[in-house]
Amino acid sequence: MHSDQILTIAYWVAIAIVVLVLFLMIYILFLRVLLLMKERRYRNFSALWRPILLKNTKKKLDHLPRIELADRFSYLILWNMVREEKQGDEKLRDWLNSVALATGVDRAAKRLLRKHSVRKKLLAVVTLGQLRDKSQWEKLCQMAVSEHALLSLAATQAIARIDPMAAVPVIIPLIVRRVDWPAAKVASILKEIGPDLVSEPLVKAVTHAPADDMQRLIPYLATCHDTITLSAVRQILANPPDDKVIGPCLNAIGRFRDAKDQELARHYLNHPRWHVRAHAAACIGRIGTKEDEKKLVTLLTDQEWWVRYRAAQAIVELPSFSMARMHKLKDELKDRYARDILDQAIAERRPA
Repeated sequence: MHSDQILTIAYWVAIAIVVLVLFLMIYILFLRVLLLMKERRYRNFSALWRPILLKNTKKKLDHLPRIELADRFSYLILWNMVREEKQGDEKLRDWLNSVALATGVDRAAKRLLRKHSVRKKLLAVVTLGQLRDKSQWEKLCQMAVSEHALLSLAATQAIARIDPMAAVPVIIPLIVRRVDWPAAKVASILKEIGPDLVSEPLVKAVTHAPADDMQRLIPYLATCHDTITLSAVRQILANPPDDKVIGPCLNAIGRFRDAKDQELARHYLNHPRWHVRAHAAACIGRIGTKEDEKKLVTLLTDQEWWVRYRAAQAIVELPSFSMARMHKLKDELKDRYARDILDQAIAERRPA
C-alpha cells in the first residue's frame, strides 16, 4: 500500500508539473502577442502623429486627430522625443507647445506626477520641464532631493529648464552632494543653464568643497566663463588641499590653452606623484613650446607607463613636431621602451 501511495502522489505531481509548464508557455505566448500588438499600435500612432508634431502649421490646430485613452501615454512619449530632438528649433518648439496645450499634455503630466510608478513620474517630470510649466515647482524641487538618482536628476533638469535663475541655488548644492549623478548629465544641465548664471555660484561651491568632492567638481568648471574658470583653478593650484585635485586643475588649464600657465604646468612635471606628472605632461602638450621637448623626453623613461604615454603624446602635439624631428629624436633615445612609446604616439597621430 505504501508503494501504491507513493506512485499515486508521483503521478499527480507529474501531471501538475506538466499543467504548470503548459500554463507558463501559454502565458509567455500571451505576453509576446500583447507586446507585438502594443508595438504595432505605437508604430501606427507614431506614423499618424509624428508628421503633425513636425509640421509647424497653426491653421491645423483646431483639427487635430483625437487621442484615445489607450494612446495617451504613447503620445506623451512621442511628444517628448520630438521636443528633445528639435530642442534648438525655436519655431517648432512654439508649435509643439501649442499642440501640447491643445491636446492636454500639461494636464496629463500633472496627473502622472501623482502616480506611484517611477516610470510615469519620470515622464511627467520631463514633460513639465519641456513645457516650462511652473505650476508644479515645489513638487519638482522636492523630487530633486529624492534618494532615487534618476528621478532626482530628471527633476533637477526640469527646474533648470523652467526657471534657470531660481533653479541655480537649488541645483548647485545638490551637485556638490550627489555623487551618484552621472557627470556627463550634470555637465549638460549646467551648460543648458548657461555660464552667466552658473559661473559664480559654481566656482564658490567648488573652491569651498572638501578635497574629495573638489576633485569630482573641478571638471564642471568647464561650463563657466573661461576667465572665471582659469582664475579658480589657479587659485586652487596656489595651495592645493590634496594632490588629487592637481590633475583636474591641469586638465582645465590645458583645455583653455592660455600661455600664461606654461610655468605653472612645468612646475608639476617633476612631481613625486605619477598621476600628477601624467596630467602635467598632457597639459604641456596643449600649451607648451619647443623648449618643453627636453623635459618631456626625460619623462619617456619614467617608471610609470601612463607618464611615458602622456609625455610621448605631448611631444607629438608640440608646435615643433615634424616627422624628421621625431626620427632624429628616436635615434638619440637609448631606452627601448622610450622609443616604443614614441612610436605608438606617432602612429596614433597619423590620419587613418
